[in-house]
Amino acid sequence: MLDPKPDAEREKENPEPGVCLRVSGSDFESKKRELLLLESIDQGLVDLLGRRARDAIYDHLERKCYMAREEIPQRLGEFCNVLHVNFGKAGTTIERTIAKRYYSRLEKKFIDYPGYGLVDYVEKASSKPSQPAVDVPITTTTVTTFTFTGQPNNA
Repeated sequence: MLDPKPDAEREKENPEPGVCLRVSGSDFESKKRELLLLESIDQGLVDLLGRRARDAIYDHLERKCYMAREEIPQRLGEFCNVLHVNFGKAGTTIERTIAKRYYSRLEKKFIDYPGYGLVDYVEKASSKPSQPAVDVPITTTTVTTFTFTGQPNNA
């Protein structure tokens, strides 16, 4: 039998009973990608530095940079700067490791591009396949084949 009492937890989330909230597909996809990015950052930091170091980095971000873990996807450039300030050249290795984990979670092939950072890889992963993600000139070569079959007929 169903309980006729209203659920207090649900009432707080939905202030108007009976109102359906519509979320567009792009918003859902964006949130999904943010969650995958956060999971990739967690995994990359733990793989390279360990859990305690990951927790220390998040603590540093909150206390010194006023950046909560959940804000990292929106402030990815700042996060990468913090990595480079604190880890120097190793920041690039950390970024690449996170990018590899992110691409793996997206089930995409990771290609290492010289000079790319985490922000570049995330932007490239979110670009649509129909749009070129990198400005590369496209050249077309036409090959014409001629076939000669003997001597011309002199009639």
